[in-house]
Amino acid sequence: MLNFGCAEMSDGDFLRSFQDQSIAGDRFHHGDHLRLAWLLLDRLSVTAATDAACGGLRAFAHRLGADRHFNETLTRGWMRLLAARNERNFTDFVTAYQVDAAAGDPMYRHWSHELLNSDAARRAWVEPDLAPLPSVAAHRRALAGTRRSAPLHVDAIAPGTAPAPETTQFADDPEDPREAILQLIDTCKRYSARQAAALLQRLRGKLVTARMNVKTPIAAAAPHRTWTATFGRGSGYLLQKIVNGLALSRISPNTLTFAGLIINIIAAFFFGYARGHDAHRMFFYAGLVIIGAGVFDMVDGRVARQTNQVSVFGAFFDSVMDRYSDVALFFGLLVYYARGNRFVYVVLVAFVMTASLMVSYTRARAEALIGACKVGFMERPERIVLVIIGALFDRWGVMAPALWVLATLSTITVIHRIRYTYLETERRKLKSAIL
Repeated sequence: MLNFGCAEMSDGDFLRSFQDQSIAGDRFHHGDHLRLAWLLLDRLSVTAATDAACGGLRAFAHRLGADRHFNETLTRGWMRLLAARNERNFTDFVTAYQVDAAAGDPMYRHWSHELLNSDAARRAWVEPDLAPLPSVAAHRRALAGTRRSAPLHVDAIAPGTAPAPETTQFADDPEDPREAILQLIDTCKRYSARQAAALLQRLRGKLVTARMNVKTPIAAAAPHRTWTATFGRGSGYLLQKIVNGLALSRISPNTLTFAGLIINIIAAFFFGYARGHDAHRMFFYAGLVIIGAGVFDMVDGRVARQTNQVSVFGAFFDSVMDRYSDVALFFGLLVYYARGNRFVYVVLVAFVMTASLMVSYTRARAEALIGACKVGFMERPERIVLVIIGALFDRWGVMAPALWVLATLSTITVIHRIRYTYLETERRKLKSAIL
């Protein structure tokens, strides 16, 4: 039976927690190792995913003071075995794996116990001595255009606390140009010679740009600091200090989440009570209060991870409170416009309220069907930022256009997610028919 210590985390939260090394050592079990490998193989080529897993797990072991527990051969061997699997999702793989594992550890079908646990195998890759590993050359996850989600930035996976394998990366390009060659080969089969030549010229430019931007190994790269990066680091440092203080107080993350809702309701009262000569001042106060509520939104999850209080209910509770917070803010605006007899804006705010809920609902419903649906621009942070800008600068009439922007972009996001879910379900239906 596989053990999972981070099963309650979404895929995105799990990868981010591994990237920033915030997962406690006693919560990272064998099932979590396999899940990490599967997610990396979903987002990267086999080679890049393997390098990312080795670098990240080496750094993870170093942080725990358990460098000897990291085994290079074992890690790379598991990545090869998972890359050769044919299951369509991780749940199917876990079911099949537990049946296979009943006959013994799959690794010992390829390596002898002595060789796999030797110092040489821990330090570097050692070829199997019992049976060759399955080929992954034609595996679907190694081919361009078959990934289920966007590529993951590998340089964030392995922090510089321990030496990482030397890998060449392409800067300022989210895709490996070599995989574009596979796309070009398929394209040339379907287009005329002139169209294929034009595409080849574009690819040549892409490869030249990538070669000019080849980085040296990450550990040797000199960081280029800008004022925005410095501000971000400073803000992150201050936020972490707040999280550390809250963690020491042993406050429940759910309490922080609920406090954020209460503060947003206070902001809604400022909106609702605004009238006539003091409307701009009340809106300004509301904007400041929403910023304060945003701090609680940012720290509740971090406190939960730092104090090992992450739970499935916590994620559910946070999502529900966020919806109530959104409704409260827009309800306050609706009251303000209703008291001023501005019928058009009453309807507009009601529409924005509905659209904001639909943005969240379409994602939740889609992810229950297809696993991930993060397309679209107008997520909750963007909505809150627009409301804050409109409130703080209402003196110059910014709130009205901010609401029109919210209505338009939220609707576009909902339509985008509906279309994405339709195309994804049709793609899976077609793939099932082919297989």
